[in-house]
Amino acid sequence: MDSGAEPPRVSGEAGKRALKANKACVPCRARKTKCDAAEIGLPCSSCTSRQCAKDCVLPVRKGRARKLNHVSPIPGHGRSAQPSTPDHLDVQSPRQTGLDLFYLNILNEAGEKTTESSRHHSIPSTPYRPSPKDSFSPRNCLWAKLPQLDDTDNEFLAKKGVFDLPPSHHLDSLVKTYFDHVYPFAPVINRVDFIRGYQSGDCSLFLLYVILAPASVHAPADVLSACGFASRSAAQELFYSKAKLLHDFSAEEDPLLMLQGSIILCMVILDHPTDRDFGYWFHNAIRLATKLDIRSTCAREDKPSTVFKLYRRIWWALYSLDIFHVSVNTRRSRLLANASMIRMRTEEDWEVEDSSEVSSGLLSPVTPQQRALPVVQCELSRIFGQGLTSIINKPQQDPRQMLHPLDAWRKSLAVKMHVDGSIGADVYYLTMQAVSYRFECVLCRLIRRCWQQTQHADWSEWAKQRLRSAILELDTITKRVLASGTLQDFPISFITTIIALLALHIESALDTTETDLVRSMAQISISQTMLVLTQGKETPALKRALPLFEEILAKKNLYLVPPNSVGQVQDKSMADTDDLRHTQAEQYENNPLLYDDFLGFDLLDEWQIGQMDFIG
Repeated sequence: MDSGAEPPRVSGEAGKRALKANKACVPCRARKTKCDAAEIGLPCSSCTSRQCAKDCVLPVRKGRARKLNHVSPIPGHGRSAQPSTPDHLDVQSPRQTGLDLFYLNILNEAGEKTTESSRHHSIPSTPYRPSPKDSFSPRNCLWAKLPQLDDTDNEFLAKKGVFDLPPSHHLDSLVKTYFDHVYPFAPVINRVDFIRGYQSGDCSLFLLYVILAPASVHAPADVLSACGFASRSAAQELFYSKAKLLHDFSAEEDPLLMLQGSIILCMVILDHPTDRDFGYWFHNAIRLATKLDIRSTCAREDKPSTVFKLYRRIWWALYSLDIFHVSVNTRRSRLLANASMIRMRTEEDWEVEDSSEVSSGLLSPVTPQQRALPVVQCELSRIFGQGLTSIINKPQQDPRQMLHPLDAWRKSLAVKMHVDGSIGADVYYLTMQAVSYRFECVLCRLIRRCWQQTQHADWSEWAKQRLRSAILELDTITKRVLASGTLQDFPISFITTIIALLALHIESALDTTETDLVRSMAQISISQTMLVLTQGKETPALKRALPLFEEILAKKNLYLVPPNSVGQVQDKSMADTDDLRHTQAEQYENNPLLYDDFLGFDLLDEWQIGQMDFIG
């Protein structure tokens, strides 16, 4: 284009055709897939087919006239102060201004455009509007514009409500909820440093929204209601969408903060499918950890104490996520299999805090159970990883010996977690017990599959009995949680474990090799487990899972208690029961591998309804 030429004007359908042929949208560029936005406009066919039309925007052209010299942030600390830009660098040429307006028009058109197919998953509007007092507080003024982005980007993000935060007192409550309920299970940030930056308005806006997304699952209902949210799902969706926008616009330049945010987002499960699922954020975290050389740093131990402890917490959090990723589908490959060169986590890896640092009211003192939690979690992940490797790579080894380390770990768990006599009520202890039995179920099912058709049939039978015992232990734990009414206090790993338990009960109820007694008990357990899940139906993950399970159970006629009539048992004649089991037997025999990966339902992104053969 000639430098004196007038910038192109686009509107409506003509504007769609005016896009450059090489202009691909942001999602297609990230996935390195062919984009037809230049031919059909926004959203492109690829984004529409993946149900992510809301993300289909063109990459924004950054202004070249302004140049900021950023100070590299210190790992684990707040955002570094940005030097002001000299006045003479703010002046742009008429051509540059015209091009910015051109791209701004495209972004506006993309932001305002909605289609019937993407309306359900469109980025929600901000239900709250800050009061004048909150809008002009020192914190919110610093978060009203991101200096590392140009005016075009900032204006687009402002239109999306990214700079609109809940009122300060409600925001404080949400932040405190995160550190009380979510942080202990993945302590990958220095919480004192974050609170210092948060109170001064100098923390990462991306990391703040990342924190708010999982916190909304545990936040008090009156706080969410006061912020204008109709449900926990709506709150989580809004905070997650804003964090994702900031990620896509590269609003955060510090790779450490991006790594921390990616790990935390692994714990977010929305109430609908998304292309940014656990696998996306986990692989993104692995990429950033490799870039920062986290593993070698932990092996060398050559960083200052504060940084080294943080890196060790991050690495072992990634290791546990890697184990979780494989436990969902044992055919996957480990990404962090070799951990022999890195010392196991200890309670000393927590950051050092004094009473004055937690006196703000936003941080509660770390309890002995919280301090021990990542340590036993690290031990359990390693035991499961070693057991999985032994089953796959050592087929001649007696599998009964493979579970000895797990049994020993479980016997010492109460002492290691300092729970003493409060075993039945401690959230952290019950969570680790439940996850350990979930891992045992995965190993036992794998052992049965490996040795069922070999000369070691007794090994397969032993694994079957261990599997049944582990399922019964999980049943006991879920009943304790149901009786205490504390399901909302448990992390997403516990929620998905209950979902896996329900899947195991359905598998048992449909298994023609089981006795009538076992299959009848499984049907009773299905109703009990559904009752537990119904108590947490406002949790986004369960809000998404429950309708799917209700459809499966209804079509398989596995309900002993109708879903809308708890306590009223359905009467079934013996003839109806025989016909039901005969039908189930035919379906199972015709699909012998149908339930092999039933535990893969945990992530809720593994399968879609249309891909489930057992639904019909």
